[in-house]
Amino acid sequence: KTTTTKGGFANQMLSGNTKASLAVGLDIPAATLQQLTDEAYQKFIQDLKAQGFNILKGDTAANTNYYKDYQRLEGMEMSLSEAPGIVTVYPSNAVFFVKGFDNSGKIKREGMLSFMGTTDRSDEIASYPRLSQELNDAAIVNVDLYVLFLDVKKPYQGNGAKITANTNLRMAAYDHVESRVSNNSTTTRLGLTGNTKEKGVTCISSIDFVQGRNKIGGSPLGVYTGILKDDLLVNDVLGSEKIEAYAKTDRDFIGTETAFGMMYRADNIAVENTALIRADAEKYHEGVKKALDTFLSYHVSEYKDKHFK
Repeated sequence: KTTTTKGGFANQMLSGNTKASLAVGLDIPAATLQQLTDEAYQKFIQDLKAQGFNILKGDTAANTNYYKDYQRLEGMEMSLSEAPGIVTVYPSNAVFFVKGFDNSGKIKREGMLSFMGTTDRSDEIASYPRLSQELNDAAIVNVDLYVLFLDVKKPYQGNGAKITANTNLRMAAYDHVESRVSNNSTTTRLGLTGNTKEKGVTCISSIDFVQGRNKIGGSPLGVYTGILKDDLLVNDVLGSEKIEAYAKTDRDFIGTETAFGMMYRADNIAVENTALIRADAEKYHEGVKKALDTFLSYHVSEYKDKHFK
């Protein structure tokens, strides 16, 4: 995360530019993240079966028109490309169909706005009735769960640029994460803009069940969406820590008398702070697993009760 202030001359005082950057990581092994994802996925499948649902294998959809010209992948590696500043983890040994990957390594999505590169989650889900129709009105399920460990405060814009973050492990109900990423645009290659840019992602933990397709209009026959009203906190895993990056504005209100009049000088200040939050992998696994299982089990039960009674 980066924040800046713009300097200038006003009220007989010169102020310099400031820039504060903060990068924070969590000391959890990749193997723990994969284990959590795999266990949550298997528990989710077990819950569905326990409610009387049949689970179709991924390759059942291989010959549908919906997935025509898609690539079939068995297993997806963790990715830093799907969302800035966030690791995306997929279940192991599962079948995936993708339209391909863009230059940044991000999956190309289905939807009306996909050609613009602005496809969001709701746009893709709106296309699911077509797939459901081809699979004899099977319910198509989409799950996105965001586990965040920092609460980044609104950047301070007073006497300089300052970013403050506090540890807060949780499954996010609704959040917005911004991170500085590589800028591969044409203007960057021409040297007209910087080689990094600030990019954000909206984090909404949610689950969608989309079933069937109406003959007129193409809307689904049935939809269930499950979300969190508030963040689901994961307590007693991370200690309370505050991390900060602060670049104080340099000002010159005295100046220097010269033959050409008063001259003022103020330096531009840039500060970068990098931190690694230590955590017990076993406690992290236990706490996050409980949050994942609680969310998924609850909404599987709600879906069954509201649509099949």
